[in-house]
Amino acid sequence: MKVFSLALAWTAILLCSNAQASPHVPQSQTFDIPGITATTPPQADGTINVGEYPEASRREGFSDADTNLTSDEYAEFWLTYDEKFIYFAGRVKTDPRRVVRQEYRPNSNIRGNDNFTLLLDPFGANNNFNSFSTNSNGATSINLSGGRAAKTEWLGEIEANGRLTDSGWETEMRIPWSIMNLPSAGTRDLRFNVRWFRSNKQNSYTFRFINNDSSLIPVWSQVSIPAIPRDRSISLLPYTFLGVEKGSGPIANAGLDFKTNLSETLQFVGTVNPDFRNVENSILSLDFSFFERLANENRPFFQEGSEYLRFGFDSRLFAPQRIPTFDTGLNIYGELDDKTNIGALTTIDFGNRQASALKLSHQLNDNESLDFGLVNNAQPGRNNVAGLLNYFGRSGSIEYYTINQYTADQIDGNGWRNNIGLRYEDKNLNAGTEYVSISPEFLPRIGFSRERDLKGYSAYGSYQVTPKSGSINSYDMSANLSTFDRFSGDFYRNEINLNGGVNLRSGLSVGIGINQTQFEGVFDRGLGIGAAYPTNNPYNQVGLNYDTGTFRGEQFEQYELNWRYRPLNRLQFNGSTEIVETTETDTQHILSFNYDIGKFESIGGRLVSFNGKSNWFLSYRLSGKKGAEYFILIGDPRADQFTDRLVFKAVVPFTIKY
Repeated sequence: MKVFSLALAWTAILLCSNAQASPHVPQSQTFDIPGITATTPPQADGTINVGEYPEASRREGFSDADTNLTSDEYAEFWLTYDEKFIYFAGRVKTDPRRVVRQEYRPNSNIRGNDNFTLLLDPFGANNNFNSFSTNSNGATSINLSGGRAAKTEWLGEIEANGRLTDSGWETEMRIPWSIMNLPSAGTRDLRFNVRWFRSNKQNSYTFRFINNDSSLIPVWSQVSIPAIPRDRSISLLPYTFLGVEKGSGPIANAGLDFKTNLSETLQFVGTVNPDFRNVENSILSLDFSFFERLANENRPFFQEGSEYLRFGFDSRLFAPQRIPTFDTGLNIYGELDDKTNIGALTTIDFGNRQASALKLSHQLNDNESLDFGLVNNAQPGRNNVAGLLNYFGRSGSIEYYTINQYTADQIDGNGWRNNIGLRYEDKNLNAGTEYVSISPEFLPRIGFSRERDLKGYSAYGSYQVTPKSGSINSYDMSANLSTFDRFSGDFYRNEINLNGGVNLRSGLSVGIGINQTQFEGVFDRGLGIGAAYPTNNPYNQVGLNYDTGTFRGEQFEQYELNWRYRPLNRLQFNGSTEIVETTETDTQHILSFNYDIGKFESIGGRLVSFNGKSNWFLSYRLSGKKGAEYFILIGDPRADQFTDRLVFKAVVPFTIKY
């Protein structure tokens, strides 16, 4: 009881601390922007000329995306359009010598670079946002609503250019209307916001602080959505690979991915004999956990429309990682109307399994939404059906929800999971509580559920401050606690976690965490400390972590080193080392590198060593633009140990009109 009394007291402190949050300067301005057509299309050459954009389309002033603290540096932007493109321009006044602008390629990862991001929902329902990002080098990053695979023919391209100026930097983007799913042509009110990432503070700022209240998202009013003719074509991406493998001799395979539009707002994707063996897998870190962990999914077929097929949070009825291989798959996703999204997917492994998932999400209004979903695993002896019905609502700073999941399994029978919770989010403070009940029979066979047969409560609170001045860039503290019993009434587990961290303007970040758990009668405790420097440099950085305590009553120590190093402008190394000492010692080392030969050409590789067993691979890639893509691979990126294997792979896209 002492543990939970301490946790409740800590949560109360966090709630009371909100009254002492850092002050912010309110912005007395009009956030909405009128939809003004560009009479002369902007050049999008990276130089913002006087009169190039309508003055009424200009806005200024940004605040911290988490705390609403007004930025101490100045930024402004413009937003206009014509019948073919959307035009965005952004300008920042800062020290140009401190601007991070390493990335230069289209459709790349510009995390850590100073950048602007335009968030845009053409349907105006606040649930179909597309994001378009660019830095001062003209590098771009695109995230279309629902999720897309990183294939240029399918993802699309935007044009962007930027430059450094004497007083900072500026950039321009030209975004085709046709790259997005659009509502029917006509005059509409779109929703938008603009994000600005500052590397010198390692912080994100937003044009309008919405505090997770979607009704506050600015309106781009009276915009004439153009009539974009439906693309009546099928985009085909056939692949073939040839190679040789020790012990197997010559190896070869071929397959096909394809995509087309079923309507202006629905996409249809298919695959036949997909190539998963040559896709790099994600690696889990070493960790002490009572429960299963799941690595990220990075196979292209499952990335298409992935946001529309999100079946939960910590518990998911559908997790594609459970489908290691299949022969053919079909995927439909998009918008049924302005407020309803759909995702539907099926895979067939002939003679073994057919896995299917369907999800509908409907926005009732700006503050309420419903989710409905079905998942089916048709497999001899392991048939399983799962369903969900979720409700989410918001009133001011308070969000409330109920999550209801059900399963019917051929072996385990019928089971269910219910979550009812409240969340409070307001500037510096986040807090919430939840009641969870999971029956002993709950089993989503192609989903992910860490545990079952429990009922109880959890609560959390976090408090973050970003000072206006001084050596501290930000500091935060958080508390999490939970208590659960079995359905029979027997004790199951209690847990409390307390964490705190400080980020200095010098780039040094330090943190500490303590935890105590009681798991089925075994009492454990832990202490962790960590530091990283410089956190405001995504290319050259080192981090150290040390953890000690007990797990299942056994003493342990864990050491972790993470680092990034860029010796040349186009050469990047990343590495990590983990050592866990308990009754036995586990070690894991990961080393990866990438060298950009050119804008669309690179070589790379990765070495993973776990307890003396090592696997490595090297790759050459000519990809990232429209047209044929070529790959050379030495080794097997998904194997546990190195495989003598050489593969040449080609993807040659073409289009069939109909």
